[in-house]
Amino acid sequence: MKRRSFNGSALAAAALAATGRRAFAQGQAFNWRAHDGQTVNLMFNNHPWSQAMRELAGDFTALTGIRARMEIFNEEQFRARLTTLMQGRSSDLDAYMTLTSREGAIFHRAGWYADLAPMLADRALTAPDYNYEDFGASIREASTFGRQVVAVPINQEGPLFYWRKDVFERLGIAEPRTLEDLLTAAETIKAREPSQGVWAARGIRSVVPYALAGFVFNMGGSFALPDGKPGLAQPNTVRGLELYAKLLRDYGPPGALNHTFTQVTELLGQGRIAMTHESSNEFANITRFPNRAQDLGVKVLPPGRESGISKPVAIGWTIAISAHSRRQQAAWLFLQWATSRDVQGKLVRAGVAPPRASVFEGPEFNAWASEMPIRRAWANALIELGRTGTGVYQTPTDRIPEARDLIGGVIQQIVQGRATPLDAARAADTELAKLQ
Repeated sequence: MKRRSFNGSALAAAALAATGRRAFAQGQAFNWRAHDGQTVNLMFNNHPWSQAMRELAGDFTALTGIRARMEIFNEEQFRARLTTLMQGRSSDLDAYMTLTSREGAIFHRAGWYADLAPMLADRALTAPDYNYEDFGASIREASTFGRQVVAVPINQEGPLFYWRKDVFERLGIAEPRTLEDLLTAAETIKAREPSQGVWAARGIRSVVPYALAGFVFNMGGSFALPDGKPGLAQPNTVRGLELYAKLLRDYGPPGALNHTFTQVTELLGQGRIAMTHESSNEFANITRFPNRAQDLGVKVLPPGRESGISKPVAIGWTIAISAHSRRQQAAWLFLQWATSRDVQGKLVRAGVAPPRASVFEGPEFNAWASEMPIRRAWANALIELGRTGTGVYQTPTDRIPEARDLIGGVIQQIVQGRATPLDAARAADTELAKLQ
């Protein structure tokens, strides 16, 4: 599915062609209280952003007169419930969180997204200071299909390397400067301080690729061949797969293959591990634990020693309006408010990285980041994510969840000793080709 982002004039042209009421609408003034008295039904994944929205929802009602009825579920339950409502074409749901880099093509093809392009171009419906192009181009592109804009960004995130600086200093270990240094550090910690847990990372197959991709890219590998066919069996890709699996198998905690971000965050927060590669979005949760804000280092995963490549994953959750909603314009007011510069500036203190450049570079963010060295390090890492990151971490396909599940299965096979890295990669390439 071809994607491209549009500037304001292109969006306006698309909207003018799509609706016959534009001339009338453009003559109206934007009004935050145009739908005073309505209620919008919102469904969100459990996430620092959604938790912050729950706290701020009263501000939205005060501004617009619209009540925000909000449901928040853990991700598995969230996805199951969303699928049920959308397949049933329910008009009860007005807006919902979506990871367009993961399921965007599938949801778009199913007709689950309302097109936001006409509303973005309509001066009566969109606040004059909204400035859609303030969002990062790569995040906008992930939510654009042809001429349709299906969602707006709510955060920017990607996996980062966290390490216990106090443990490294105590054991005389230098800060890792290359990807291979992680293995050297792991060996040293295990040998010199056996009581200290060493490493944890995602092990559940469906969520592994998010954290794995940096290992593959930084080793000089990729998930696809130049012709677009699956390429897990390429030598440098196999090296990345092998290193990720070795750290998990030889230095990870018991039950590592059943872990996702919740377990990894808990282990790091409690001080039970010395290193991990986990989401930037977990920063606030990790630093709430005693001492972690003082003893942790954080940065983008180091480059490969031979490749010199540092290519992190950079994605962003978004919020979309249901194509079946009967309150789309009221829901659009919520989307604008929730993704406005003002609200995103407030969310920084909840550890939600803003996707708007004006917030990231603004005085509020810089003041917050300057309060602690680790905040500044996190901010610098996020700037690097936005500058060098990619939102693609599977072979080319619209069937992204299935592809990532197969890739995660390779790691599980290697850790369990059921296949060599090369054999597991070759078998996965065969299955991945069936998804194209």
